[in-house]
Amino acid sequence: MRWEDRGKNLWATFTADMQRYTGKEVRPWSRKFLKQLARAAYEHPALLAVVVYRYGQWVKYRCRIPIIRQICDLYYFLLYNWVRTRLQIDIPRTTAIDAGLRIDHLCGIIINSKANIGKDLWIKPGVIIGATDTGTPYIGDNVEIGVGAKVLGYVRVGNNVIIGAQAVVVKDVPDNAVVAGVPAKVLRYRTPPEEAQTPPATQQIETAPAPEAMEPPPAA
Repeated sequence: MRWEDRGKNLWATFTADMQRYTGKEVRPWSRKFLKQLARAAYEHPALLAVVVYRYGQWVKYRCRIPIIRQICDLYYFLLYNWVRTRLQIDIPRTTAIDAGLRIDHLCGIIINSKANIGKDLWIKPGVIIGATDTGTPYIGDNVEIGVGAKVLGYVRVGNNVIIGAQAVVVKDVPDNAVVAGVPAKVLRYRTPPEEAQTPPATQQIETAPAPEAMEPPPAA
């Protein structure tokens, strides 16, 4: 996500976030959607942190009426501090995270306010995306970060990447890679989503011609 795009299309972005919990096959904001969303909020309390994060972006980047903005700003800081202390999830509203954010469970999750992250980020408990003296991370689309993993400093994580549990990423990660270890190293490469969804080319199977009918043996 570009920095200047923060706060744009927030309703579509928020809907995409919620669909990561309910599944994209359910019609957004239908009765079934809301029912599954309520169940997901019970199973994954970190969903509330996603709601507060997007609400904070709406207040900062979209709310234009001064008095209403001040009231909503105060309400946001109360919610933000509740999420940070009770759920132990710290995601400042200035962080650039594109649509499709999903956080499973809670506890020990910190994302730097200057991190730049693409679509469909999936975070597990204990994840830290932090800055060092080299800068802050840049993370692409469709990235899954495992339990307790760390992404530190000015590194570029490509698209369609899986970062294993307890991995420490301090170097760039190419597209479609699966990395693990301390420091993280590439274990293998995944199939890109566009190739995985493309059905294999149909092959025409030549059928053998039917055998000719056998003539009955001559009469004795």
